[in-house]
Amino acid sequence: MQAMPERDEVQADRWDAIRGRMAGRLRSMRGSGRSQAQLAWELDELGFHISQSMVSRYEQGLGEVPLSLERIVGWAICCDALGSEHLRELLEVAGYALPFTRGDMKQFDDLLRRYRALSRADQIVLRRRMLWHLLGLQPRNRRDRPQ
Repeated sequence: MQAMPERDEVQADRWDAIRGRMAGRLRSMRGSGRSQAQLAWELDELGFHISQSMVSRYEQGLGEVPLSLERIVGWAICCDALGSEHLRELLEVAGYALPFTRGDMKQFDDLLRRYRALSRADQIVLRRRMLWHLLGLQPRNRRDRPQ
C-alpha cells in the first residue's frame, strides 16, 4: 500500500474533524423547498459532478472528499443561500472567507430568486457568472465570457 503524502493526510484529518459540523449547515442551507435531486442537478449544471447520493452523504456528514470553497459557494448559489447564516458558518468552519458583506450576499440571493422565473439555460449562465464573480475568477472560454 502506498503512503499518502503528508499534505493529503493533513487535509484528510482536517476534513474528518469538520465534516460532521458542516453536514447540518449544508442540510439547512438546502432547506425543505429544494430536493437533494434538484440540488445535485443544479450543481452538476455548474460543473460540479455531484450526484444525489453524494448530496445525501455530505448532508449526513459522510462525504469523504473535502468540499472546496468553489463547491461550498456553488451549493449556496444553487440554494439561494449566499446571505444565509449557514453559509457564513460553513465558510468559517472550513477556514474560508469571501470579500463580500452580508448585504451584498443577500442582494445576490434576491437576484437568484428573480432569475428562477427565467429559462433553465439563463439560470445556469447567471449561476456560473455569479460563481466566478464571487470567487474572483474570469470565464474560461469565449462562449461564457460576458459581452
